[in-house]
Amino acid sequence: MANEQRVRDVVLLAYKAFGGTVKGKTMLQKRVYFLSVILNDDLGYEAHYYGPYSEAVASANIEMKSLGYLSESVAGWGVDRRGFELARYDYRLTDAGTRIADRKASLSPELWNKIEAAAKVVSEAGNLDYMELSIAAKAYFVLIQMNHKATLEDISSMLPKFGWDVSKEELQKATEFLQRTNLVTKASAA
Repeated sequence: MANEQRVRDVVLLAYKAFGGTVKGKTMLQKRVYFLSVILNDDLGYEAHYYGPYSEAVASANIEMKSLGYLSESVAGWGVDRRGFELARYDYRLTDAGTRIADRKASLSPELWNKIEAAAKVVSEAGNLDYMELSIAAKAYFVLIQMNHKATLEDISSMLPKFGWDVSKEELQKATEFLQRTNLVTKASAA
């Protein structure tokens, strides 16, 4: 079980490390997922429709919003095939949130340095949109279930077991991202 205070600290510092803004709940979940992987930190991630998901991360985000550390804006972007409106929830550290994040970073420099370095790895591996980052997270989640040794075909055959539908091209792009993060090598993801 994830330590709630640790999750709150990681999420707060993740916002700081990624420039104070995250566009969408899915993007937040996947960025923090990769930070947790790089940090080797259990933040409560489990299989979910859009890939690995942590209720603890979602709760920390809601708590920070209610405390006034985050502002939330809603961007509407159409209607799905069933007629439901689609929206993306974007978050930004408020002035108070920025002060708290800066204070947390100064009080926990070891954690901050690790998160900052991990965020840099994720950012420099490629500017993926939330769907591409979700696919990369799904691929890595499956790879973990397979003890870190699998071919693309192995990963592809496991994805449906979690209810995930990913094309071979999407999986290839995802594993290229994972290689750039040094989370996989060509031998284990080829």
